[in-house]
Amino acid sequence: MKRIITALLFAIMLFPLFAQEAKKEKPQKLYAEIKFEKTNHNFGTFAADTALLDYDFKFTNVGNADLYIHQAFASCGCTVPVFPVEAIKPGESGYIKVTYDGMNKAPGNMRRSITIHSNAKNEMVKLYILGKMLPRKVKEVPVVTVDED
Repeated sequence: MKRIITALLFAIMLFPLFAQEAKKEKPQKLYAEIKFEKTNHNFGTFAADTALLDYDFKFTNVGNADLYIHQAFASCGCTVPVFPVEAIKPGESGYIKVTYDGMNKAPGNMRRSITIHSNAKNEMVKLYILGKMLPRKVKEVPVVTVDED
């Protein structure tokens, strides 16, 4: 009986140590997460003569691991995205510069998408640029009359 009581007291004394060990946090899972300030940009109405437009989409790595952007591609050859190739540390920000060249495009509404692929938890994100291009102004050419003699 004395042994049982001793073993029971010993177990009671060790219980808090085992409880503390069980409460220790498990290692945190590492992941990158990309968060854009905005995913749409509207250029508004613009003239065809000034149809070379740029916009910088700002993003932040809100995860706890390095963020790497693997690829950024546009839905049209008239739109070119440029992205950082170096690691974006947790808490740091970066930009994806998007250039739209509508110089040889028909006037009217335009909407282009840019697809971003990264190692982030949200591994694919779509960005959009919009706008309306006005028709080119037609230059009036004076009419010259030629006398036929």
